[in-house]
Amino acid sequence: MIGSHGVGGVRGLLVGSVAFGVAGHAPCDVAVVHELPSLPRGEIVAGVDGSPQAHRVLESAFAEAELRGAILRAVLAWAWPHAGGFDPAGPEAERDQSLILKEALAGHRERHPDVPVVADVVHGHPVAVLREAASGADLLVVGSHGHGTFAGMILGSVSQALLHQSPCPLVVVRRQARTES
Repeated sequence: MIGSHGVGGVRGLLVGSVAFGVAGHAPCDVAVVHELPSLPRGEIVAGVDGSPQAHRVLESAFAEAELRGAILRAVLAWAWPHAGGFDPAGPEAERDQSLILKEALAGHRERHPDVPVVADVVHGHPVAVLREAASGADLLVVGSHGHGTFAGMILGSVSQALLHQSPCPLVVVRRQARTES
């Protein structure tokens, strides 16, 4: 777990910060605490994207929710970007995304039967959607697809953006460390 002194925006991106560097390069999961919520609301938010990494994100989020006696809000944010913004969501696309979230949650609910779960599928940019969902939450848990190098900063990523914009403590779940054969 590391703290953040709050240098964000362009200056934080250009000079970097300990939190940004550690979260981008650490071989383990990293918790970054900007500021603790004044009154815990008893909710953990997990960003789910349907990738294989989502399993580790959900396992971490379920474990935290179980430990704290909190509700788990699993959020799948999705959008099809184009030059003018984001395409509107159709009912078929919404159903497809709901199915992805349902499949991602399968098994976790059985392993953590005492954790209440709210499943949200929201059309919009993942950073904005997760920032809104985590507003007032006790913890936000997201994955990292490993783009922690300079290329990752240029291309951007949800976890990297949330390092600067998370409204609550953030856990970045890193990829499973590879074992040597």
